[in-house]
Amino acid sequence: MKPADLVVLDAHVVTMDEDRPDTDAIAARNGRIVALGADARALIGPRTEVIEANGDTVTPGLTDCHQHPVMGADTTRGADLVGAVTLDEVLRRLAEQAAPCGDNDWVIGFGGEYAAFAGHTMHRDLIDAAVGGRPAFVWMSDSHTALLSTAALRIAGLTGPREFADHSEIVCDERGPTGELHEMTACLLGYRAVPPMPRAELLSRVEALFAEQNRCGITGIHIPDDAPRTVDTLTGLTDERRLSMRVHLAPWCPAGNVDDLAERILELRSLDGPVELAAVKFFADGAIDGGGAWLHEPDCCGQSHHSQWKDFDRYAEAVAIAGRAGLPAWTHAIGDRAVARTLDVYAEHGAPPGTRHRVEHAEVLADAEVPRFAALDVVASMQPTHMDWSLPDGSDNWSRRVGPERAERAWRYADILAAGGHVALGSDWPVAAFDPRRTLAGAQLRRPAGEIDRAAYGASAGISARRALAGYTTEAAYSVGRETVAGRIAVGYRADLTVFGGDPLTCAPDDLPELPVTATVVAGRIVHRT
Repeated sequence: MKPADLVVLDAHVVTMDEDRPDTDAIAARNGRIVALGADARALIGPRTEVIEANGDTVTPGLTDCHQHPVMGADTTRGADLVGAVTLDEVLRRLAEQAAPCGDNDWVIGFGGEYAAFAGHTMHRDLIDAAVGGRPAFVWMSDSHTALLSTAALRIAGLTGPREFADHSEIVCDERGPTGELHEMTACLLGYRAVPPMPRAELLSRVEALFAEQNRCGITGIHIPDDAPRTVDTLTGLTDERRLSMRVHLAPWCPAGNVDDLAERILELRSLDGPVELAAVKFFADGAIDGGGAWLHEPDCCGQSHHSQWKDFDRYAEAVAIAGRAGLPAWTHAIGDRAVARTLDVYAEHGAPPGTRHRVEHAEVLADAEVPRFAALDVVASMQPTHMDWSLPDGSDNWSRRVGPERAERAWRYADILAAGGHVALGSDWPVAAFDPRRTLAGAQLRRPAGEIDRAAYGASAGISARRALAGYTTEAAYSVGRETVAGRIAVGYRADLTVFGGDPLTCAPDDLPELPVTATVVAGRIVHRT
């Protein structure tokens, strides 16, 4: 038999395959696994690349099922506001960023913490002096709210309220726009005024981001967005053979783009290589922190009481259009009513053959919806590290908004699994850190790894280490209809592998973020090796 391109030897292989749970060697050729165990060793030839695992644990390659790498690479520049939980600290960091800038240079901040604005109305007046009157754009941590300075509003041409096809908003008071942009359509409208990052720089930033993710063991990502430069950047990296990641793309369809959806899908059919068109992304609601989610009852601030869609029937129509084109829907639904209504539409418009609808986030979930995921074969795509900002005492912005009763029904991934459903895991980077080891730990602990004195969040339980690993492997593949070719280590499957310097299934969850990743393989090619 023809020699293999790659052979992994002396490994503790966790195959995630019930027919053959473990082995000690893997051989790959042309991006596929062709042999295991002794059969793999027999395929070593003079040109075969060999990984001597020395007892390291090999798992199927980890896939982050919800991430925004291109948009994040573009927006995470300027002042890093993550962890700045007081207004004084936010202003200090913005002033530090502004100090070397010219009078007309833009000041950009990202990762703004809602806690920093507690007790204050989010207003341009708060930041104008800190940036020296310069144009400034501050992304809040959830990317669903932004704050612009007075000069930025002027340059962007935002002089008053504007009617959007969805419930996005340019927030205004008696003096005009406050600088707060609420929800994605409004945020992206304002962000158009920010000078774009040069294409070569953006490609390099995304390439470096993917290399860092490879070093954390990530072999694939699902991108549920169609931000202005996402497709161009992925295409550029592919054409230049600089893409070290397997990508499943779900371009978003805002409420105002339904009539153009079929044409957009047709345009994206030309994607090939490591980038695959997988679904269409929709927003049933916004985010709880900014009051844009859709709950059965308004949040404790009187907000989060309607869908992003002004006419929810149009959403159902869009799901049907995607289905006729052979694509399922991946719907951002955070509030309990958003999830319920999304599942109603999925029940009416089933996914095309070989595909599955998904609900992204499902942060608050009523009891009645838990078993519906299994009954409808809808995958819950969830991000356990979103709980990192939610404090057990309910003092954080998210918990205060939903209130204690609904907080007990938050992030119910264990309940969905117990009811026979499927849960795929991811990070939602840049909203949360992309390191899968942190997410694997958070899924088990329901608190940040290492914070041993902090109680688990909510009433739902964590999940086992194997269930968590499945969320990045077998469930990730199932969520895109690729369970017969990906997510397991078996002959004929894709040769995407993550090699750990220890066993993620027996490692204490609090120690997982420090578990070394000694090699990462994508389509049989080593993209990281220590």
